Amino acid sequence: MDANNESDIQKLFTESLANDNVFTIATTVDTGFEWQAVDECKEKLNKDIKIVKERGKIFFNICRNQFAQVFTFCYYFHVQELRSIDNIFIVADVRKFKFTESGKDADLQLFKDSVHNSMKLEKGLNAWKCVTGFHGKIYPTIEDYNAAKKDRKPSNTPTTVATNKGRKRGQDPSETKKDELLRYRVTCERTGNHSFESGEVARAIGGELQDKYCWLVDLTTYYLEIVCKLTNDELVTHLRVTHESKHRRNITCFGPTTLRATVCYNLLQLAQPKPGDIIIDPMCGGGSIPIEATLVYSQSYVIGGDNHVKAITRTKSNVDASASDCKIDSISWSASHLPLKDSYVDIVVSDMPFGKRSGRMVDNRILYKQFLIELGRILKRSTGRSVLLTYDRRSLNMALQTAGDMFWVTKMLGVNIGGLNAAVYVMKRTDVLYEFYKPKISKHIQTKNK
Repeated sequence: MDANNESDIQKLFTESLANDNVFTIATTVDTGFEWQAVDECKEKLNKDIKIVKERGKIFFNICRNQFAQVFTFCYYFHVQELRSIDNIFIVADVRKFKFTESGKDADLQLFKDSVHNSMKLEKGLNAWKCVTGFHGKIYPTIEDYNAAKKDRKPSNTPTTVATNKGRKRGQDPSETKKDELLRYRVTCERTGNHSFESGEVARAIGGELQDKYCWLVDLTTYYLEIVCKLTNDELVTHLRVTHESKHRRNITCFGPTTLRATVCYNLLQLAQPKPGDIIIDPMCGGGSIPIEATLVYSQSYVIGGDNHVKAITRTKSNVDASASDCKIDSISWSASHLPLKDSYVDIVVSDMPFGKRSGRMVDNRILYKQFLIELGRILKRSTGRSVLLTYDRRSLNMALQTAGDMFWVTKMLGVNIGGLNAAVYVMKRTDVLYEFYKPKISKHIQTKNK
């Protein structure tokens, strides 16, 4: 393969092949927060680490002694380190294909030949077994396979899927028995024009892997999911590590618009908290942001509030379940009339009503203005920071026209939240006195209300 034709991912993987203690890792990230994930990896792993960034993904190489810093929620490692990423994979193989013009069958045969002749997954498989705590047989013999297949009971039933409710992928590898054979499935994600469908690629590769490794195919109660991502002519083979996405941490009592924990962490990172900072979320919902804040920034004082009684109840339930040892004050209040002193708060981080799943955009126009004015009052002059997530950019921009003298927008990110194209506004409180600005605000609002 010509090195000049290699993709960045292929070059990264080639570097890992040169050292048995180096592994290529793939992670998924909430779209729009890729740079926050890159910054976290550089901060916690190595400032000089080489990272390949794609939309919603980052790839990097780590040494075996860095497993504990990456593979959280796994069998051996319980201390969370990387908090900005959702799912983790070990990249087991990267290769390019020259698809023929002979038709679909000829192209699919290229995948089969590659698995049989040149695809070597052993290094990745051994690492996967280590970090997931799989106790069974990862390299069974044909005799083991025949015996297991003979004694096996049908397991591809919808009961497992209904039990998981889409939250978990297959079965937890750490719960396997010593003599249990590896159960697996292959999925394919395809981008580009090809003569075949994604399912056909998955079946071709999956069948060849079964012949090669004597594993048991299981589409629902599998332990290992092999994800083949084909982009034009390049195939990247991933071994899924995360049995359950990391974004589901902290929350047990979900509301209609509960924010993912990974998004909460990235929002907080944008505010750059310091020890001793007072952090509040005036519209905390189920408490996702305050809980993540107190777990990560234990030397800060965190307050979460909402005007809905059910939201406060959910927050207290989630705090008891995930952060009972941490100090979080949950208060019932109105975001436009906060019971806090002037110039008192260091950081405000909040997921504002989108006007889609909660609230209405008509109401947002009033609420956003009142909220920003109140933020101008409670945030510390010159140093106070605010990070606001919203889908309703128009209402927030209108609010900034009203209260804009008190804020300086330092950064704005386009992000994807639940399929919606939202925006994150990172703002800093200016030195403008609220007392001087208040008459202007009151007059502006009175004029609008006429």
